[in-house]
Amino acid sequence: MEAEDPLSQLRDIHLPEPVTFWPPAPGWWVLLLLVLIGLLFLYRHAIAALIQRRKLAFVLRELDKALESFTESAAFEHKRNQAGLDYLADVNILLKRVVLVIFPASTAVHLTGADWLAFLDKEGKTTAFSEGAGRILGDGVYRRDFDADADALHNLAANWVSTVYQEQQAKTSSMRLPAFLKPGKEVGN
Repeated sequence: MEAEDPLSQLRDIHLPEPVTFWPPAPGWWVLLLLVLIGLLFLYRHAIAALIQRRKLAFVLRELDKALESFTESAAFEHKRNQAGLDYLADVNILLKRVVLVIFPASTAVHLTGADWLAFLDKEGKTTAFSEGAGRILGDGVYRRDFDADADALHNLAANWVSTVYQEQQAKTSSMRLPAFLKPGKEVGN
């Protein structure tokens, strides 16, 4: 008797079902959740930055309008003094509005004279208000004559507003970061 080939009794190789992409493994769900949280964080950060940029642009436009109004009125010699005094009041009002928005808990909006100028110098990291073109803002409400350089005052106020908004933006964006991502923190400490 001839021996039958034992290999002929084996069945063919059966391949497993092809792997489908759905439902994904639990790791993919976790990754998707992390990506969505990251996108939400970026969206909120971008919206906050957009709002800050719009606020800054609005204030700078208002400063430009005040300077333009002064320039138009100052073209007539008999209106120059009053236009200058109005311009001083407009700049002071805009700066105080910025202080109300950026430093809501501060009582700085009630400051006048040298204290107001010192506050502006401190927050703007400058001395141009108490020693430079901004000195006129200290007593501008009580002046009778306008004898300031309107362009220098405009540039000073615009730089101050930009500086304060940028610092506030940097402060608020670092406050939103988790502790381990904040600048100056070393990993593992």
